[in-house]
Amino acid sequence: MKRDDLIRIRDDVAHATTVVAPSWPLSSTIAVNPLSGFEDHPFESAVSEGRARFGARGHLTLTEFREQFHAGRMRRDDLVAALVRRIPDLSEPQIDVLLIDLVHGGDEAEPVRVQITLVERFDRDHGTDLRAQLDLAVSDWCAEWSVRAEPGDLWTSWWTEEREAGGFPRDPAAALLEGLARLGVPESDHRNYLERHLAALSGWAAHLRWRQERFGGDIMLGHLARCVTLETRLLDGVGSYQSGTDPAPPAPTTKARVEAVARHVGEHADRAHVTATLALLSDSERAMVWLDAYEWAVRDPFLRSLVRLAAPDLDAHEPHRPVDAQVVCCIDVRSEGLRRHLEAVGAYETCGYAGFFGLAARMEPITGGVATEQYPVLLQAATTLREVAVEGHHRDAAHLVEQQRVAAGLDDAWRAAKYHPIAPLALAEGAGWLAGPVAAIRTLMPRMSATVADRLPGGWTSNAPTTYDRRDLDIATQAATVAAIIGLGLGQRMAPMVVLCGHHARVDNNPLESGLACGACGGNGGAPNARAVAAMANDPAVRATLAANGTTIPEATWFIPAVHDTTTDRVRLLDLDRVPSTHSDLLDQLQRDLGRAGDRAALERAFTLPDSGNLTSLESQSPRRLLDRTRARGRDWAEPVAELGLAGNMAFVVGPRSMTEGLDLARRVFLHSYEAAGDRDGSVLAGILTAPLVVAQWINAQYYFSTTDPDLFGAGTKAVHNILGDVGLLSGPSGDLRRGLPLQSVRAGSRLLHEPVRLLAVVQGNLEHIDAAITGSITLARLVANEWISLVARTDPRSPWQRRTGSGWATHSTSLPTHGADLAS
Repeated sequence: MKRDDLIRIRDDVAHATTVVAPSWPLSSTIAVNPLSGFEDHPFESAVSEGRARFGARGHLTLTEFREQFHAGRMRRDDLVAALVRRIPDLSEPQIDVLLIDLVHGGDEAEPVRVQITLVERFDRDHGTDLRAQLDLAVSDWCAEWSVRAEPGDLWTSWWTEEREAGGFPRDPAAALLEGLARLGVPESDHRNYLERHLAALSGWAAHLRWRQERFGGDIMLGHLARCVTLETRLLDGVGSYQSGTDPAPPAPTTKARVEAVARHVGEHADRAHVTATLALLSDSERAMVWLDAYEWAVRDPFLRSLVRLAAPDLDAHEPHRPVDAQVVCCIDVRSEGLRRHLEAVGAYETCGYAGFFGLAARMEPITGGVATEQYPVLLQAATTLREVAVEGHHRDAAHLVEQQRVAAGLDDAWRAAKYHPIAPLALAEGAGWLAGPVAAIRTLMPRMSATVADRLPGGWTSNAPTTYDRRDLDIATQAATVAAIIGLGLGQRMAPMVVLCGHHARVDNNPLESGLACGACGGNGGAPNARAVAAMANDPAVRATLAANGTTIPEATWFIPAVHDTTTDRVRLLDLDRVPSTHSDLLDQLQRDLGRAGDRAALERAFTLPDSGNLTSLESQSPRRLLDRTRARGRDWAEPVAELGLAGNMAFVVGPRSMTEGLDLARRVFLHSYEAAGDRDGSVLAGILTAPLVVAQWINAQYYFSTTDPDLFGAGTKAVHNILGDVGLLSGPSGDLRRGLPLQSVRAGSRLLHEPVRLLAVVQGNLEHIDAAITGSITLARLVANEWISLVARTDPRSPWQRRTGSGWATHSTSLPTHGADLAS
């Protein structure tokens, strides 16, 4: 076999691999866009690719869009505006016809995979189940190999163990080439055919791609060699390769659409006019018009609410009012409610910043074990920080370690059992005398068991005698990390206390728990970052370096780390033993107010959770009982949805808190603080738009597609999930690995827990700086140009909104036209 052929097939595999996005393991779940491989396509084209390759739906059904319309979520004028955006020169009569077609026309065809493999075509033609046999063999082998976590590539492991590889070469590239030749796939179609195999088992392909990017090797090459060579054995020379795709199900014909419109209009319908008008909008385009209308029906009221700050009383706003504490929260949408309620209960100012607080580090706990990667996956670790005893407290730290090890036997083993196949057996063997009673208590009395567990030794304590060894980070780097936080606007008037508040989510019955933790911290809790960066900010050497660079932290200001449990909305302040006694009164008041704000936030969430359909029943409960019930969800083994995570996310705001202060954003908006006046060259804004915004788009896309197709882009229902080690989830005992979010995270029956709209980025800053950020980032440029996100901006509160289009900036009006047919009936 020629060397050039081997090089070429490896290149084909590399390109084919981009069809599926990588899927992280359960213990560090990261949100990804399942169609990220098509982000260089316009969104509409990518949705079509997803339909053809995966048989997946990339938008709500027309029936669901119409339900939203009739429920008042959209208006007729929203549809008119969307039609005009797509076809600018429409006449009033044409608009009337297209509106009737949208609201009363037939449904679209169900999506099916039309780019299929040879065994699938053979099954279709002969009524066999060869594809199912291939999938079972490949899935079972992937599962066994992944759980063993063997080194090397998947093909070599199988070839060595099978010993009946059908005479295929040991080299995976050579084996793959030979298999494609036996199937009759021409060289020009190799890449496309490999993409079809990856799409057929997309869950396993996604996980194997992650393993390859993480550990290297020829994992994807071996996987495809295994698929293709098994296919040749199953077909055994029968069947022949055909280029092209299978036909898609027929869409409603123009004639059928004409008849639907005519029935609505009545006997006076001008069928020739209707036929000509409907030809302007294909069946596949109807859904995109609906999506456009739906998105701006959600976005424009939000943008209008931000314009209210341009009112004449803007100058009366007191931007420099004294505050007792400044609280820096993660940009996560779940922080919005806590921030809003905290500002309402006391003299506090809040800011939004990525929850790793600018510290990209591996964090090694004092109790030992594997270091956690506490940074966004876009970055690389700058260092490893080890948790160590505070000077003079080594005995206390040793006692803490022992407490945590005891607690691990009572609690952490239960959590480890979620991911490790042997852990449940070891737990039963080592703690069987305790396991039964504890399991019964947790099942029958989750609230009491949660209270007891939270009081066990070994959890986060407010006076843990540990810190992080920062000697491997030079003072200049530490100072720069702190300076970036101060640059959010804190430096104008630093409060006596600055709280760095990371977040985590405690959920006992959810193997995807890490997906509810901090995405900026690699699917881990943000407490370690908060503790390390707060220690930097309190370090006299760091403060001296900052002062030499023109940034002064007042001597009376103290930085306090904290962690927000998003399942309970409780905030715990950390390292309180180091807070100066001069701050005791302020600290006591802060803890009380955080408690009050958390209570309000949790009560507010109670009415949005999946079982809140009977609002009368909820409202009849006492606030304390409702609060206890909401907070117990995360510790209740029978509760499938402890919290809604980032469901509902729809916008990413970059600007000062004054843009959104006082607004109830219903935990739907990422809030990143930014002061344009202090960013003269636009570098800070570029960093926000090319990192946190991109991560937010991943989150938004994962929720979007998990909602539009919960089975293919999501993880399906939790009811049949089985855990495969730390690898992922299966529906049932075997089969393809699930990816995306469980059905219960995005839908509750016919109710949408997440509205599938693409992310809206809202920026208050220099438009030229935004342009420079787009020009300087291929990723950002394609997300904007291909309409994966919509970007609107203004230079100041009184300026009109400008929308970034492929050709530049255009003024965006949030008002709607008023015309079109009456669609009420």
